[in-house]
Amino acid sequence: MVLFKMVALTLINPLTLVFIGMVFLAVSKKNRRVFTICLTLYCYLFSISFTSHWISDLWGVADTYNPEEKYEAAVVLAGVLDVEWYSMNDSLFYVPNNHIHTTNSTERLLAGVYFVKTGHAGQLLLGQWTYCPINKAYKSIEEAEKVKLFLASQGINENKLVLYAKVNRTLDEARGVKAYTERNRIKKILLVTSWLHMRRSIAMFKNIGLTPDIFSTNKPQTEKLSWTSFVPSLQGMADTFDCVYELAAYSLYYAKGDLLP
Repeated sequence: MVLFKMVALTLINPLTLVFIGMVFLAVSKKNRRVFTICLTLYCYLFSISFTSHWISDLWGVADTYNPEEKYEAAVVLAGVLDVEWYSMNDSLFYVPNNHIHTTNSTERLLAGVYFVKTGHAGQLLLGQWTYCPINKAYKSIEEAEKVKLFLASQGINENKLVLYAKVNRTLDEARGVKAYTERNRIKKILLVTSWLHMRRSIAMFKNIGLTPDIFSTNKPQTEKLSWTSFVPSLQGMADTFDCVYELAAYSLYYAKGDLLP
């Protein structure tokens, strides 16, 4: 599974396609001008912020979260910390135990904490995801153990956090949540994940018979068009890659019959 994911990420990496295009230009003697124009246009569209904002706006799913509702549990999908950082830095004595090394996805953990602290959700459900680095020189990290320390620093009792199952991917989380909610007769849940990830996530939950309300974090900011929206940048390329990753993942799981559009 890890090898498959690495191959897939390589194939959708824009720089991979650029490299292949440059090799083609170097060896091809036909249609070089047309191909050069196409490759240049591809690089340009992939690296401007306008592209990722446009895709994000179309791809997102509107929230169904009701602030007047008391949810029995808020399900926060895993991958909320920079576990790779923990894996490579295990001897930083000056870092507090309750410190969380953040990524953009940490925002969904903060949303889950908010819902529990304010009483909008009775529990916070999180899958037990273990990060296993390819480089054996680094150590494996259990994300939930770091989350526990952070929740304690926020004044949330440990009994408010439910680690419902071992998970490796979103599909495992959907199945794990279903099994947990059926065992405990939980009816009203709120699914919390990132804006780009929500369409695939809710489709997987619906495919196995769960219909939670949803709340997306990392919503795209309203961007006023200016000349900077069309200036190529590394950040623009990274943001567009995130969009392409979600489109590719959704297509793959749809083809496998694991989600309900």
